[in-house]
Amino acid sequence: MGKRKLKPGDRVIFESHDEHCLPFQQVGIVKRYIYPHFHPDGYIEIVDEAGDTILYGEAGKGIQKAK
Repeated sequence: MGKRKLKPGDRVIFESHDEHCLPFQQVGIVKRYIYPHFHPDGYIEIVDEAGDTILYGEAGKGIQKAK
């Protein structure tokens, strides 16, 4: 698999859930991406256009670079 190539400033897309628990595609911008050697996915912080954090935690496989 290899290390993921996400950098601060990258636009990413990931599945989120609305207030009714329905999945939808959320778009955001990588603010911080930390990849410790001992962790398979690393940790990520994603912000929206206004700079508010919308996701923080493990950088799972569901986070993809937006085309």
